[in-house]
Amino acid sequence: MRFREFAPPPRPVLKISQQQRARQDEIQANTPPTPFPANQQPTPAPASVKVYPKKWQHEWVQKHLAAQMTRNAQTVKPTEIDIIKAQMRYADAQRKADQDYDNEHDEKDPELGWRDEHRWVKRD
Repeated sequence: MRFREFAPPPRPVLKISQQQRARQDEIQANTPPTPFPANQQPTPAPASVKVYPKKWQHEWVQKHLAAQMTRNAQTVKPTEIDIIKAQMRYADAQRKADQDYDNEHDEKDPELGWRDEHRWVKRD
């Protein structure tokens, strides 16, 4: 099914009165066409344009979609628990890197904690 078969008919965005339309038509009728620059040659059309038959296109799309479905079926999708574990590991690594940086540069008092006076405690 094609979208255009079910799409509502297009409506004009601006409603131009008949007088304005007549003025625009008059201006366009009195304006001569833009001449092609004398020092430029028109761009030639490409020598060959690849055109494929509809049947070939259909077969190619079917093969492409089948390959994509096969690839997706072989891909292991992480569960919600796996995502949470990865986020926790990332947060721990980031926390350790921040703590190491602070300890290395002696910017914070180790007794107060290394971030906003809150000591992070890893729970098991």
